[in-house]
Amino acid sequence: MEWEPGYREWAPPPELAGSVTCLWTQVAPPGGGRATLVLPDACSDLIWQSGRGPFVAGPDTGAWSSALPAGTVLAGVRLRPGAGGPALGLPLSAG
Repeated sequence: MEWEPGYREWAPPPELAGSVTCLWTQVAPPGGGRATLVLPDACSDLIWQSGRGPFVAGPDTGAWSSALPAGTVLAGVRLRPGAGGPALGLPLSAG
């Protein structure tokens, strides 16, 4: 499957809306992604990255710069503030 470069968001299914802010994908273009500033939003994301697998990101306490290598595909579920720990069964802290 060929993914179009860029970032896209979708609303979660209604039954997940209490815990999930959105579902999203990001695909870096062939030349690589330009650096973007990631701002803290108190959310945690469960992310799958091509070549890496799944990981949890956040909640962030400060802004940071991110650039993806060419062709990198990310697919994520953004969990509402405070929902990450209970949803994943993990103790998440802002730190």
